[in-house]
Amino acid sequence: MNQNIGTEEAIKRWDSFADTYSATHTEQGDLHKEVFLNPTLLSLMETVRNKNVLDVGCGEGYLSRMLARSEATVTAVDYSSRMIEIAKERTRNDLLIDYRQGNKS
Repeated sequence: MNQNIGTEEAIKRWDSFADTYSATHTEQGDLHKEVFLNPTLLSLMETVRNKNVLDVGCGEGYLSRMLARSEATVTAVDYSSRMIEIAKERTRNDLLIDYRQGNKS
């Protein structure tokens, strides 16, 4: 089934799915991120200490929090306002993360 949807519809769908999606995420993300994605990303990035990092499509913010705990200054962007709300709720105040809701299409 080929179904084209626009940006606004995609945002609405992510907003409505955000709580369900986030429920499967720990501080390491979901199982696939913990086992496959995180080790690969972290090895490619090497050290992020004292670096500015942009996390585009940050979702519920697990990767942003990991990077901030490694002493990076993080700007995290997602087009789902609900995902940004969840990310902010899950983030300690002492982590340097600037969450922003936005989309540049």
